[in-house]
Amino acid sequence: MTRWLFIGVLFSVLGCSYGAPQPVRSTGHDLHPSLMNAPSLDLTRLANTQDCADCHADVASHWMHSAHAYASFDNPWYRVSIDRFRAERGNEESRFCAGCHDPLLLLSGDIDQEVEPSNELAYAGITCLVCHSVESTRPDGNASFTLSDEPVLLPDPASPEQIEAHRARLTMQPLRTAALCGSCHRSFSGAAIGNANHLPGIGDLGDWASSGFAGAVQDHLTSVEKNSCQGCHMHSVVASDAEMAGANDGMVSSHRWAASHTAMAAQLPDPRHAQQATDQLKGAVVVDIGAVRAGHRRYVLAKESRLRGSELLVFDVLLENAGAGHRFPGGARDMHDVWVEVEVRNAAGRLLAISRPTGGSNDDVFVLRATMLDAAADPEILHQVHRFSAPAFDRTLPAHDAQAVRYSMRLPPKLDLPLRVSARLLHRKHSLQFQALACEASHTERGLGFAVGAEAHGKVALDPCVRQPVTTIGDVTVWIGRGAAEREPTGGAARPAIERLLTQALALLHAKQEHVHLAKPSIERALRLAREAKSPHLQAQALVLHARLSSTQGRPKEALAFTQRAEALIGPNPVLDRVRGDAYARVWRWAKAAAAYRRVADASPLDSRAWRDLARAYGSLSQDENALLAADAGLRLAPRNESLLRSRALALAGLGRPAATQAKERWLAHRTPDAQPRLLAACEKEHRRCRRDRQPIPHYTLLPPRKAIHASLDPG
Repeated sequence: MTRWLFIGVLFSVLGCSYGAPQPVRSTGHDLHPSLMNAPSLDLTRLANTQDCADCHADVASHWMHSAHAYASFDNPWYRVSIDRFRAERGNEESRFCAGCHDPLLLLSGDIDQEVEPSNELAYAGITCLVCHSVESTRPDGNASFTLSDEPVLLPDPASPEQIEAHRARLTMQPLRTAALCGSCHRSFSGAAIGNANHLPGIGDLGDWASSGFAGAVQDHLTSVEKNSCQGCHMHSVVASDAEMAGANDGMVSSHRWAASHTAMAAQLPDPRHAQQATDQLKGAVVVDIGAVRAGHRRYVLAKESRLRGSELLVFDVLLENAGAGHRFPGGARDMHDVWVEVEVRNAAGRLLAISRPTGGSNDDVFVLRATMLDAAADPEILHQVHRFSAPAFDRTLPAHDAQAVRYSMRLPPKLDLPLRVSARLLHRKHSLQFQALACEASHTERGLGFAVGAEAHGKVALDPCVRQPVTTIGDVTVWIGRGAAEREPTGGAARPAIERLLTQALALLHAKQEHVHLAKPSIERALRLAREAKSPHLQAQALVLHARLSSTQGRPKEALAFTQRAEALIGPNPVLDRVRGDAYARVWRWAKAAAAYRRVADASPLDSRAWRDLARAYGSLSQDENALLAADAGLRLAPRNESLLRSRALALAGLGRPAATQAKERWLAHRTPDAQPRLLAACEKEHRRCRRDRQPIPHYTLLPPRKAIHASLDPG
């Protein structure tokens, strides 16, 4: 009885809500440039989460301290971004952000005015009834959903009919689909917010749909099981006795939405939020050490290497996205702080060389981040969307793909062998520069006002100045040089040699064309080991990578022979069709490419990439009707894809259709900005990161410890 009394008091004070009931405020305001559709709604009901908490105590407790609950102005990191956006572009343009972050401020029209700490809706975030009232979605992003005005019946617990009606109303068809998540976890900017060019933004929906997690056909073989957004981010947890209505067999779907929000989660009273966030990160990327070059000698496995004093040592750190169903890191890919640290020590443990953030900067370390350029060709590092002019490069990891980062150092004349090479991938939610910006804003009168308001509404006053948690996502230690074979590797290097070699080859296939041949020794060694292990699947994996190598080098017959050998081992597989299609397309054999891509699209109908490739092949054959059908199928999944829009415009022009002119205008409005090459060239002249990280395999020089003056990670 005491427990139930405590829960009742808790929800009467905190709810999963944010203050006393407000008068009914109807919608009906202009929502553009947000793409949300909504009839006139009762915002009091939409804002009320107390009714949900009365029966769904566990779900309400998850939500009340989730990223969705803190999506609006009580989130100091978001607030500093939108305040700067509104100051430069205007309040009405900020509807662009509000559709996903501040739906109640958008629907009420309050987003068009100054949003003060006294505004109750500024603490609402994304309430229960926002998601549970979505009756349809569109694939555009930027809040491309439609809210229902159908009333919500609060059922009599003794009436099965009312309970069923309540459940039916709140579990509309989009609720358990990726399309619901994608309506906000896909974004773009452009003329509607005053930017000169259309620029794709968050792309988690498309990245997932093109991955093995969605059942899509990739260009290499994987063993991943299908999984959805909800399957990864809303996994089942044990329900408490307080969860009266939502539990199923003693379990309930987590509404914490575990992801990478570690800075926020660390400040919440329930440690399970932080635990889920770190659990989601750990192991998402496998870290390994790849091929080693000492002088002119190259070794595909580090433990086999032989070293001599004073020669140049070069090795690759390999990063494989093994756990995320979209790019890693996902979300706003220009904001994350995910970096690689490397160190080399001798047998006695003395530090010889290092790559680590220095002087408060991470310019000398590899960072998994997308880089956008502003109009002055400078990297925009503070997520000022209104200043984006063109993309520079994207160093985040696609699902089940791998990246090589190259490191070099001059060995000392006298060597104490074996050398220990260690690398780890670290995650911090926000860069130190962005954290400093949010910290400064939190000390203003406005920032302090929202902190007081958050506490008055039963929420945590998040402090952006607090030192952020740093999470180790993955690590590796290997030994190189004489005596290395007697030492045990750890982390990603503890995997079987076949797996390591396949990862290595996958990463090296992303090199410039003149360097992809370096993947061949890794592939051939993996194939030999797979034969010895009598594993048809591993042999096929190696053969597919061999086919991709041959294709990249312009040898389609050889590529096709490798795919035939793989098919003899594992049977027909659409992955083989994709590799064949790519091999044919590279040498302009479009009829055969189209046939292969057709099979890929049939096997992966929800992957816009499959339709993109097919539309391009048909267009190259002047089969305009087929190209139009393929382009339209792809655009139903990715309405602003430049390649699909181009294929559609060219097909309509070839068919002599009146819509060709409008289709061409739409394509031109969504293509990569003409200024991109000029801006990127200018950035390369001024910024070392642009010169280095735009390369397929970035190359870093390890520094002696006396030069690598390590600065504290504490933002101070």
